Amino acid sequence: MTKLPSILLIGCGHMGNAMLQGWLKKGLEPSVVFDRVPVNLPAPHKDVTSVNDIPKDFRPKAIILATKPDQAAEIIPSLAPFAKDAVILSILGGRNLDWLKAQFGKEQAIIRVMPNTPAELGLGMTSVVPDDAVTEAQKQLTNDLLHAVGEVAWLDSEKDMDITTAIAGCGPAYIFLLAELLQKIAEEKGLSKDLARLLARQTVIGSAALLGHSKQESEALRKAVATPNGITERAINVLIDSKAWPESLSKAIQAAAERSKEMSS
Repeated sequence: MTKLPSILLIGCGHMGNAMLQGWLKKGLEPSVVFDRVPVNLPAPHKDVTSVNDIPKDFRPKAIILATKPDQAAEIIPSLAPFAKDAVILSILGGRNLDWLKAQFGKEQAIIRVMPNTPAELGLGMTSVVPDDAVTEAQKQLTNDLLHAVGEVAWLDSEKDMDITTAIAGCGPAYIFLLAELLQKIAEEKGLSKDLARLLARQTVIGSAALLGHSKQESEALRKAVATPNGITERAINVLIDSKAWPESLSKAIQAAAERSKEMSS
């Protein structure tokens, strides 16, 4: 198995750790992770709790910015010795390419990245948009890293990052909310918590797996369950004909996209 290139991961919170776990499973060249909480990486990798402890001779192929956005400006100046020959992959929410260029300098190769948490299982969906300084080799390196944790979509324009964030970046939370609500309603209808949890979780898990393995569109899979005049069709009609679900989901996605745009401006 070809190893993934060495990286410097700055921040190992929920999203950073999800990607790190996916990369470790695929095989990383010796890498360094900075986080204020010890990560306890296996050898030959190294984790540090201060940027001053990053080995001075370490030269990563990529630097992944995964800190909280308000911490990034404080940390970025310390990364200059490691950034010259690296491509910056920023997963900072609400920090656009112009902001990143102002921090790193115009010559720095930077790619804005929006992954989601299923990356931990190699099932992530990551949207990316590069700046003009990124080389073809760096794009390929980025593809290698991100395809190791799921699918990758290269965007034609940075403005598309807001809606892709709202759909895929936030998307897992919508699915988890569905499972949460199914369980809650099952309990309200008299089922035990354990049974309600099993029904809700396995239904979501199995349906997602079926969607992933099928060549049919999601609409066709839905209609295959909702046979005419059947039980499922009556439920679907309530959700669709009343427009409650489509309109609420559309408003939620629009709100997320607008918030992404606000944070990037």
